[in-house]
Amino acid sequence: MIQTIAEEAGVKPVINQLPMQDGDVNITYADISRAKELLGYQPKTSFREGIKKFLMWYDEMHSA
Repeated sequence: MIQTIAEEAGVKPVINQLPMQDGDVNITYADISRAKELLGYQPKTSFREGIKKFLMWYDEMHSA
Protein backbone atom coordinates (compact mmCIF):
# COMPACT_ATOMS: atom_id res chain seq x y z
CA MET A 1 0.00 0.00 0.00
CA ILE A 2 2.72 2.44 0.95
CA GLN A 3 4.60 1.85 -2.28
CA THR A 4 1.48 2.35 -4.41
CA ILE A 5 0.53 5.57 -2.63
CA ALA A 6 4.10 6.87 -2.92
CA GLU A 7 4.25 6.06 -6.64
CA GLU A 8 0.95 7.78 -7.38
CA ALA A 9 1.81 10.79 -5.20
CA GLY A 10 5.28 11.05 -6.71
CA VAL A 11 7.03 10.95 -3.36
CA LYS A 12 9.58 8.73 -1.65
CA PRO A 13 8.14 7.39 1.60
CA VAL A 14 10.07 7.70 4.84
CA ILE A 15 9.30 4.56 6.80
CA ASN A 16 10.21 4.34 10.47
CA GLN A 17 9.71 0.65 11.24
CA LEU A 18 8.94 0.22 14.93
CA PRO A 19 8.67 -2.97 16.98
CA MET A 20 5.27 -4.65 17.20
CA GLN A 21 2.94 -2.91 19.63
CA ASP A 22 0.32 -4.44 21.93
CA GLY A 23 -2.69 -5.26 19.76
CA ASP A 24 -0.72 -5.41 16.47
CA VAL A 25 -1.31 -8.47 14.31
CA ASN A 26 1.26 -10.14 12.07
CA ILE A 27 -1.02 -10.40 9.04
CA THR A 28 -4.60 -9.68 8.06
CA TYR A 29 -6.73 -10.89 5.18
CA ALA A 30 -9.51 -8.88 3.59
CA ASP A 31 -12.40 -11.15 2.69
CA ILE A 32 -15.33 -9.58 0.90
CA SER A 33 -16.93 -12.87 -0.12
CA ARG A 34 -19.78 -12.45 2.41
CA ALA A 35 -20.50 -8.91 1.20
CA LYS A 36 -20.56 -10.25 -2.35
CA GLU A 37 -22.90 -13.07 -1.33
CA LEU A 38 -25.31 -11.06 0.83
CA LEU A 39 -25.19 -7.63 -0.80
CA GLY A 40 -24.02 -8.31 -4.32
CA TYR A 41 -20.99 -6.12 -3.61
CA GLN A 42 -18.56 -6.07 -6.51
CA PRO A 43 -15.75 -3.50 -6.31
CA LYS A 44 -15.29 -1.51 -9.51
CA THR A 45 -12.25 0.54 -8.53
CA SER A 46 -8.81 -0.93 -7.93
CA PHE A 47 -6.73 0.30 -5.02
CA ARG A 48 -4.34 2.13 -7.37
CA GLU A 49 -7.20 3.79 -9.28
CA GLY A 50 -8.83 4.81 -6.00
CA ILE A 51 -5.58 6.44 -4.86
CA LYS A 52 -5.31 8.29 -8.19
CA LYS A 53 -8.89 9.57 -7.84
CA PHE A 54 -8.32 10.59 -4.23
CA LEU A 55 -5.15 12.52 -5.12
CA MET A 56 -6.94 14.31 -7.96
CA TRP A 57 -9.77 15.26 -5.58
CA TYR A 58 -7.31 16.37 -2.90
CA ASP A 59 -5.39 18.54 -5.36
CA GLU A 60 -8.63 20.17 -6.53
CA MET A 61 -9.71 20.88 -2.94
CA HIS A 62 -6.36 22.33 -1.89
CA SER A 63 -5.20 24.20 -4.98
CA ALA A 64 -7.47 27.21 -4.54
